[in-house]
Amino acid sequence: MNRVKIAFFLDVMEEDFDGVANTMHQVIKRIPNDLLEPIFITPQPPKKDFPYPVYTCPYWSMPFNQKDYRFALPGKMKSLKRTLDQFGPDIIHFSSPSAMGSYAVKYARANKLPVTTIYHTHFPSFATYYLRFIPWIEQLSDPIIKRLFWVYRAVDRVLAPTPTMRDYLLGKGVKEEAINIWGRGVSTDRFGPHHRDENLWPSLSPTTKKVIFVSRLVKEKEPKTLIRLYQLLAKRRPDIKMIVTGDGPTKRILEESMPDAIFTGKLTGEDLARAYASSDVFVFPSVTETFGNVVLEALASGLPVVAANGGGPVDIIKQGVTGVLVEHQNEEAFYEEIVKLLDNEEYYATSRQNALLYAKSQNWETLCKELFDLYQRLVNKA
Repeated sequence: MNRVKIAFFLDVMEEDFDGVANTMHQVIKRIPNDLLEPIFITPQPPKKDFPYPVYTCPYWSMPFNQKDYRFALPGKMKSLKRTLDQFGPDIIHFSSPSAMGSYAVKYARANKLPVTTIYHTHFPSFATYYLRFIPWIEQLSDPIIKRLFWVYRAVDRVLAPTPTMRDYLLGKGVKEEAINIWGRGVSTDRFGPHHRDENLWPSLSPTTKKVIFVSRLVKEKEPKTLIRLYQLLAKRRPDIKMIVTGDGPTKRILEESMPDAIFTGKLTGEDLARAYASSDVFVFPSVTETFGNVVLEALASGLPVVAANGGGPVDIIKQGVTGVLVEHQNEEAFYEEIVKLLDNEEYYATSRQNALLYAKSQNWETLCKELFDLYQRLVNKA
């Protein structure tokens, strides 16, 4: 049986860079080499040893203080078409509706190949944070988004992480038969209560309760809501401290506005697992996620979650069971639910146990097998 040749067009392949990169690395490390033969095209290659061919394409740095993100320019890579033709892919997969996605779809259509994508990033919501000062942006954004989404309407399969995102894609003209629900997994070996370290933050009293936020520190993650929540906790409940894990362009204003919070910087691996497990509640005010990998990591660590009622977490959090969903940008609502969890031992213990049980049911092995089976079915169908 011949191996299926697949060309991946991925905007980010740097390890632990963001949720998209983490998801794809979970897929990559489970590629069955007896069934699939991959190559990768990216503007942001892995920094560590990598087992498959990687072709780096030209790029320019993203604006809006996102200079660590690279916008790929595959059309400037003169050798790309020749590389693809020589490889002879059976199927194409891309990660976003960027120039990479556009190139991937056009190449696939020109060569009558099936093409797939995962709906990783909810780009339309970014306009709220980065383009709100442009006059008439609300009227302009919908037709721009509709045009941008032509790549999703042109593919054989879009993998939406949640029913909420599936419904959004349907509303943008993607055909129902072209959408599969494909969630996210979490390793309960990598993340779990067994990583808890009571001495991780020695400046805190053993009786101090800890509320942690883990994310890239950027505008769309709602730093303003986080600051307002911090101010409420500092004023009313000094026995509850905030931990901020991550790095990014809003870190400076967060540090200035939250002087008694603990800022760990970006953490990965066991350090990240220990930070989650050594906290008590996870807070997540962002509504721009298609899924929210950090939410699942927190649940796996035994943390009840208090999250904004929007985006991917809506389909992860079971209201009042594994955590609570509250009104977006309402710091009072966040505060009330955090305090309710931490002050009610029975409610907290039940929520914690439910979080762990849910996380254990989210398995990367099963998800990746579903994805690889899909690739093979589409190739055989073609």
